[in-house]
Amino acid sequence: MNRQVTRTIVIVAALLLVFSGLAIAEPIKIKFSHSQPPKTMENAIHATAVAFKYVIESRSGGKFEVQIYPAGSLGKDMDQMEAVKNGVIQMNFAPMVSLFRVYLPMTIGFSPYLFKNEDIAIEVFNGPFGQKLLDGLTEKSGLKGLDYLKGYNYMAITNNKRAIRSPEDMKGLKFRVMDPMGVAMFKSFGASAVPLAFAELFTSMQTGVVDGQTNPPFIVESMKFNEVQKYMTLAKSQWGYQVLICNKQWFEKLSPADQKLIRNSYNAASSATMGLSLLLEKEAVEKLKKKGMKVNVIPETDLPKFEKLARPAGLAFMRKAAGDALVDELLKAIDDAEKKLGYK
Repeated sequence: MNRQVTRTIVIVAALLLVFSGLAIAEPIKIKFSHSQPPKTMENAIHATAVAFKYVIESRSGGKFEVQIYPAGSLGKDMDQMEAVKNGVIQMNFAPMVSLFRVYLPMTIGFSPYLFKNEDIAIEVFNGPFGQKLLDGLTEKSGLKGLDYLKGYNYMAITNNKRAIRSPEDMKGLKFRVMDPMGVAMFKSFGASAVPLAFAELFTSMQTGVVDGQTNPPFIVESMKFNEVQKYMTLAKSQWGYQVLICNKQWFEKLSPADQKLIRNSYNAASSATMGLSLLLEKEAVEKLKKKGMKVNVIPETDLPKFEKLARPAGLAFMRKAAGDALVDELLKAIDDAEKKLGYK
């Protein structure tokens, strides 16, 4: 056998080993959990997870495989976050109800009546201030803060007693609220707030343990809260967002190219959140009206009555809990965003 034939055999054998190795390579599996129903076209949170799965699996050619665990199938919100920290789950959408216990400054954007509209909120969280919060979460909690789940959604206020057209209409009512800014807000309106697990909320409203609650309209509709709540008020009280977290050690072991692929794939998937959330809000409000729920929208001219009471109360809590510097930095970021977008 001459040298040329031998060389050819060696090259072919090497290529066969390479390609056989590629063929049997296991995909990088991502367990992605959240607590919302697995209804892709009815829930913007689940839709984002589904869109992320599609994008990253397509762009990676099968190198990544995303397994979605919706509806709290891997535990309650805090259980899921703990599982992320321990590496049992790789990625998770963490809500405010859990985040304020883990890293309170991350919830500062949930303070009431901060943003005139969603565009301003998204501009702030896409910028340096939003990244500073993610970096703080990563440093203080051991969880990797990757990005935000942002949409065109404000929280709606529902109750079973009376229509709310002014802050005075909330006096004496009892609401289920799980975040401290929400507690401060309702207290400023003369109402009270009590903590309850989400799983207990429907029954608690049904039996009168609480008079009302606050959630985006699409959740009110999908969870059938209209069956135990008669009134819904759209008052732009709190802008809703969650945070995409992942296991820090797992993420940092990935190559820079794979890390970039995850970030870029999520950026693409985020368009599903923003577009679908807006449509779902409109659709949910219409469905709730047809089902007999009394829905009223607070006119823009009347919002200052609510803002005057609730905004200082929420920020006062954050100043005490997180310091003046962070609050002042947020207010500057909001001012800069308003100027950039032409609102000032």
